[in-house]
Amino acid sequence: WGTWNMMTLVWLLAIAGLVVACIVYHIFSSEHYKHFEDMLVNMCDERARMLQHQFAVSMNHVHALAILVSTFHLGKQPSALDQKSFSEYTARTSFERPLMTGVAFAQRILHSQREAFEREHGWSIKNMHSKELSPMQDEYAPTVFAQETIGYLVSLDMMSGEEDRENIIRARASGKGVLTTPFKLLESNHLGVVLTFAVYERELPADATTEERIEAAAGYL
Repeated sequence: WGTWNMMTLVWLLAIAGLVVACIVYHIFSSEHYKHFEDMLVNMCDERARMLQHQFAVSMNHVHALAILVSTFHLGKQPSALDQKSFSEYTARTSFERPLMTGVAFAQRILHSQREAFEREHGWSIKNMHSKELSPMQDEYAPTVFAQETIGYLVSLDMMSGEEDRENIIRARASGKGVLTTPFKLLESNHLGVVLTFAVYERELPADATTEERIEAAAGYL
């Protein structure tokens, strides 16, 4: 009996020690996990604030580009802006748009203007996906200027891409920058989003109606 009692005591002490160890481990683990959870939350908050700041900076520069295009391309006859100047300027100011891989300007062209437009630029308006001559439409949005990183967009009709067309329609009606949902980008194997910002032929009042905005739209960044 003495041996049995001694063995029982040893087992009880071992179990008690294990229970105590588990409790201590749980306490320290909980504090450990809470510490890392707080660190992760702080890192996410910091990253969110940084992205918000970068987006605001990028949008401010897109606004500035809209003024540049409106003043020196749409507001001059002939245009005082060309592809080479636009490409160099956007490349040298790319640090102002930290979230964007490239920027381009597509001009709004009605069908009645197409022939004169193509003759002036020396190329035909092409479909985004087939790269063939764009079929007859009421209006087009051919890219006339593009940053070198997306230079393949020049002459392509942005209205012929489903995501881009929807973005253009929303952007010119609202007067605000609008984003697509993520999709596979042209000439790329990566998913991305496109930000579209309308450029108007004249300065519009803050309370301009949707119809006034659509009528005044002259192109899209």
